[in-house]
Amino acid sequence: MEHNSVMRPLRLLEKEGVELTVIPCSPSGELDPADLLPALRRNTRAIYLTSASNVTGTLMPLAEVGRIAREKGLVFCVDAAQAGGSFPIDVKGLGIDLLAFTGHKALYGPQGTGGLYIREGLEKSIRPLMAGGTGSRSEFEEQPDFLPDKFESGTPNAVGLAGLEAGVRFVLNRGVETIRAQETELTERLLDGLKAVPGVVLYGTENPSKRIAVVSFTVEGLSPADVSLALDEEYNIMTRPGLHCAPSAHKTIGSFPVGTTRFSLGAFNTAEEVHIAVEAVSRLAAKARRKA
Repeated sequence: MEHNSVMRPLRLLEKEGVELTVIPCSPSGELDPADLLPALRRNTRAIYLTSASNVTGTLMPLAEVGRIAREKGLVFCVDAAQAGGSFPIDVKGLGIDLLAFTGHKALYGPQGTGGLYIREGLEKSIRPLMAGGTGSRSEFEEQPDFLPDKFESGTPNAVGLAGLEAGVRFVLNRGVETIRAQETELTERLLDGLKAVPGVVLYGTENPSKRIAVVSFTVEGLSPADVSLALDEEYNIMTRPGLHCAPSAHKTIGSFPVGTTRFSLGAFNTAEEVHIAVEAVSRLAAKARRKA
């Protein structure tokens, strides 16, 4: 279920001799932690796991996997791009060693922003991706070995970071739990509405408490691109069609190579907007049935 932002670097490392084991998920995109133990080898060093699928919204068992990682002495790395800001994540309680997040999704910051949480002490064993000017220790030609300078070479995106700070402040003021409750309610409304539309196929778990506010679907007789285009041009509703940079996820849920159309709900959406979206999909599905 991993995004290409994880899989592509891992595939590059695989070409350099790093051994990679990919654990399959269920057709709904759910991971059974019991499947993890048989996949571990004597030379296993780390576990990488997404917090939630960007295709189905399915939440992953971070607590259970984190417990296994601690018991086996493995580095636990989490991709929180999709859940960061919309679902509470306790890095220490979950035993997370590395957590990457983006600013432009549930943190409501600009594109091109993000960050990496590193468990204290682990930074000593991580090699910087690049080296360069940091504005500190300028008298030395060697890269600084302290945080954050060790990993922050070059001129920072000050404007982007200011926007990210504003987004984070909004999330903290409203409260992650409050946002989570609102999005779960909207997701349930959307799932129930789309489920009742003939010709619509939904993907992922039907339990809204086990997913974030991402809903993927297809309409019989229409390509995901056609659905997205019609929703945009006829109803001013923005969605994203295709494979969502996660081909392995689509292979898992059975929508590869065409993909799905994806709704993404947020803190600014309303129940009325969900109703409008369901009505729009219903009309498109009815039109497709008449043409069939």
